[in-house]
Amino acid sequence: MSNNKKALLFIHDYTEQGNDLFYLWDATQIEEVSAEKLVADSAEIICHDYWLIAPAIYEATQQLPKIITDIEELRISTSGQKTDRELKEKIDVAQSLKELVEADTIKKYLAIFHRKCAIDESILATVGQALLTLSEEIETSAKQLDEWDRFIKIERPITEQLIKSAAKGIAINEDKLRLHKKNIEFEYYMALKAFSAKYNLPLETPTDTEIINYLEPKGYDFSGVNVEYVLKFVPMQDDFAIDLLQLMKIAKSRKVLNLIPLSQRRIYPITDVFGSVTSRIYFKDPSLQNLAKQHRNILLPDEGKLFSYVDFDQYEAGIMGVLSGDSEILRLYASGDLYETVAEELFGNKANRKEAKRLFLSYAYGMRKQSLYDAASNYGANRQAAKDFFNKFCIFEKWKVTIHSEFQQQGYVKTSLGNHMRREIIGPLSEQEKRSSVSQIVQGTASLIFKKSLLNLRNEANIQIKVPMHDAVLFQHDEKFNADTVAQIFSSTMTEHFDGKIQGKASTGEFFVD
Repeated sequence: MSNNKKALLFIHDYTEQGNDLFYLWDATQIEEVSAEKLVADSAEIICHDYWLIAPAIYEATQQLPKIITDIEELRISTSGQKTDRELKEKIDVAQSLKELVEADTIKKYLAIFHRKCAIDESILATVGQALLTLSEEIETSAKQLDEWDRFIKIERPITEQLIKSAAKGIAINEDKLRLHKKNIEFEYYMALKAFSAKYNLPLETPTDTEIINYLEPKGYDFSGVNVEYVLKFVPMQDDFAIDLLQLMKIAKSRKVLNLIPLSQRRIYPITDVFGSVTSRIYFKDPSLQNLAKQHRNILLPDEGKLFSYVDFDQYEAGIMGVLSGDSEILRLYASGDLYETVAEELFGNKANRKEAKRLFLSYAYGMRKQSLYDAASNYGANRQAAKDFFNKFCIFEKWKVTIHSEFQQQGYVKTSLGNHMRREIIGPLSEQEKRSSVSQIVQGTASLIFKKSLLNLRNEANIQIKVPMHDAVLFQHDEKFNADTVAQIFSSTMTEHFDGKIQGKASTGEFFVD
């Protein structure tokens, strides 16, 4: 075992009065240390539930430990198991320690961790040793799976960057928050009432089962797809999906707004840098990314500062083009606004951009051609024009088949720098597996480039990241700072990631609407 690792055992002060306790185990002895001594230590610090204690460490010292590894985050982010990532909120470190520590010891440790019993340093030492042993095992596994480089070059640095950012907090516009909290129940009820009346459904947000029961008799096929895919990508003759997604958006905003008390002048989100199978970044408690644009103006820049918002343009389509090498997708991407060009080719009118985007992404993520032609025709496109258009992407089709073949033969797919996803069943690939394998490559690559872009912002002293939004970022800056600088950094990061095979595109936009 490496001599340059120490296990961190901590007891968090949930009253936020600064009475957190820190213990380091160096494989020989347990020592209580101050936050200052912790951040000064040159050893790699191994712990669990780092998200819980990191803000307190930063508040006390304005620093974070030099090298720190959350053992559960390392395990989950490098295992390639979809279920690991889906269940991360429901499984604690006890599950990982059960092979190394007796059940009674784990029980006592969790009681100490949750301040339900007195501190026993012998228990802390036992668990500390198990954490060091476990870290060696998981690190070895990560290296064998070619996941270690991504963890140390991307995931660990981005965790540090975003924890520091979130620890500074985001100011709240109390007047806007009060107004939205006052109106959100009415807004939600009216949207729910209108949706219920329009589609003759109960006065409640429908469950997945209720959505399937409503749509299947109308001819929508859910075999091998989930409800989210159908709502987002399958065009419909009426506005059911559009209306339902809008209702869901208001419901999410309602949940976020209800979690922010009027007395709170600043909010301090919890950072989850590996919040999905494809490693998207999420902010939680509150989930600011779930706020609809009309509610985002509860956020305020600090005094003397401004907010700006930068977003990648036609991001996923560009990634698909360069990964597959499809000249037609690359042509569309280079044309300016890809979805406007698609709208012109399908409908003869740029005004159909929204429908064109939906059709293109439906195609890209595996909609059957016949269903695609039907959908395009229902939107008003010429059926033959739709056939001619979607039959152009021969190279992209071959690339998808290659991905499917790799997934079945190897049992996993991965992006550059790892982020692999393993199959959890055997036999021929299902339609859902075919879609998810392509999605893992495309969206996993998008997450990687986005994280690289955020890391490249560390050199810009005049900005502070406030809210990362999957492929966009809200940031705060001085009045004299040119926000286009960040758009240029995003664009060039994408270009460099692909060794100049494509020119990345990003631009400033609106984070909220009044």
